[in-house]
Amino acid sequence: MEHKITLLTSRKEERIISNTGRLLRLMLKNVSPVYIGETGWEKEVEREISRNDYTPAIFFPIPNSWNGRKIIEETGKPLNIFVPDTSWRNARRWLRKPMLVHLRKIGLTTVPTTEYHLRKQSAENHLCTFQAVISLLSELNSKDFETASLQIDRNFKLWVKSLAKERGLALPRPHRAPQNRNQKYFSVPPL
Repeated sequence: MEHKITLLTSRKEERIISNTGRLLRLMLKNVSPVYIGETGWEKEVEREISRNDYTPAIFFPIPNSWNGRKIIEETGKPLNIFVPDTSWRNARRWLRKPMLVHLRKIGLTTVPTTEYHLRKQSAENHLCTFQAVISLLSELNSKDFETASLQIDRNFKLWVKSLAKERGLALPRPHRAPQNRNQKYFSVPPL
């Protein structure tokens, strides 16, 4: 993978079985964690920001966020994408850390429907870390990523299905196309 993912997380998040940041590290190369709150984490983040082979940016949806592809075109370098792997509340707090506050914020241009039905979702377009990062890498047209993304997506759905089954959760059924003109669409709302 041409881009680097620097996963900003905590040991507490790491221990959650349904944490998708850990899944990112298992499925993708060039992903490294920084554990917020551990000794030396600030220096580790500063080291990652100062790397000359990447352009640093933080992945967090805000109004008027930068387009990642434009940053790549402007700098001629791949991105070192800092990804907060925590709750929304913690991520907002982390964004105010002195070393992160000046990084360009990038977001998705198109937000897909969530496929992560293991935790209560506050909105349909709130994605888990894994699905958000995979969507971003697809939008950035990462080298060789398009061919791998189908397999990655399939493995992610199988992982979610397996954890849901283990927890006794029923996953929403996919939308079905009408069989004839008189039949209406139906869907099951997400958990």
